[in-house]
This record gives sequence, C-alpha cells and structure tokens, in this order.
Amino acid sequence: MGISDEEWEKLQKASVYGEVVDHHNGTYSVDFLLPWEGIKRMDLHTPRTRGPLMAVELENNIIIHWRVHGVPLRFGKVMPIADLHHISNDIDEIAGGPHAVIVFTYRAHLVFHPITFYVFEVAKIRQSVVALLSRAPDTTIIIKSGNTAGRKDIFQSDWQVLQFDTVMREMFSDIDGVIYIDVWQMTSCHYLLENLHPGPVIIANEIDMFLSYVCPS
Repeated sequence: MGISDEEWEKLQKASVYGEVVDHHNGTYSVDFLLPWEGIKRMDLHTPRTRGPLMAVELENNIIIHWRVHGVPLRFGKVMPIADLHHISNDIDEIAGGPHAVIVFTYRAHLVFHPITFYVFEVAKIRQSVVALLSRAPDTTIIIKSGNTAGRKDIFQSDWQVLQFDTVMREMFSDIDGVIYIDVWQMTSCHYLLENLHPGPVIIANEIDMFLSYVCPS
C-alpha cells in the first residue's frame, strides 16, 4: 500500500519531514531534516545509522545528542566500544533541569533475550530516571514505546514485543513526570503496512507528539 498523491505533496513541502524517496517498488524512505530552522548537524565522523550524532542551534541555545543504547545490539558492522553507552549510565551523567529533555526507546534489539533480562535492564534505567528526577524534578523524560512490525516469528514477534512494551509501561507508570508516547497503538491501527521501521507519515506523527510535550506553546 502506497501513499496518495496529496500525501506525497505534503511530505515534499513540509520541511520537518525531510526528503522523501520513492523506490518504485511500493516502498518509501525519508531523510529527515531537524525541525528547527538554523539547526546544524555537527560532523563527528561517525556513521549516521549508529552514531553518536550531535546537532546545534545557536540562536536558541539548543543542542541535541543522539547515541545508540548499549549492548545487546544487532548491527551489520562493528562500532567502537567507546561509543557504546548504557542508557542508565548516560542518564546518571546528566544534571537535568527545566531546559533538559531526555528521550529514549529500548526494545527492538532486546527481542532475542528472555523477558527476565529485559526487566533487569529496564530496572536499571528506572533507577537512574528516579535519581535524575530527585535532583532535577523539572527535567522532561519521554519514553517512546515499541511499534507493531507484523512479525509472527517465535522471537521478535509482535506478541513478544508487546510483553516488553507492557513491562516498560508498568515499570514507569508510578513515576510522575515521565511521558510515554504510545506508538504501538498508532501503528496497530494505521493504514500503512506494519513495519519494524514505520513509514514517514507515522514518524511525522511521532515527531508531532514529541514536540507537543517539549514546546506545547
């Protein structure tokens, strides 16, 4: 299932979506632009698919850091051990405050491990989040849920990922100030075919939800 001509036109015109590529086989890819005018991606000489990545916007003093979470990971190519940071360790190093926003998702690369391992890993992240909110309660913490992928394998099936998603949701449900973006519901009822990497329309909706919490005005 493709997207309509009208949706295609909107994707091409809206700068937040970036450049959309039609592969002429029923699939599309999108190279996203960052959603602030004047923001610049810094060249850290690292792979764009694995990072770490950084972007800055000087006028409003915005800096964005992105990095992949620590092991377990499934990549076709290796990356330096020094670039592998566990989420909990990175959160422990952040001072926090009203201008700090932390966003993470932690699911897809964990599906080949038992749920007990996932609970243990999420518990460490939860401990770090609780400590951060204790020292800086006005920090914005956002968790992005997993999404449906239409897979029915024993491992990485939607059923298994849903169990992981439920664990993450429940373990943070009693912490005030933690925002949970429910992408699972978004993809399970969307007209696009389910995919491990959702289509550009869904990604755009995720960005809109994220920005509604970061800058609601």
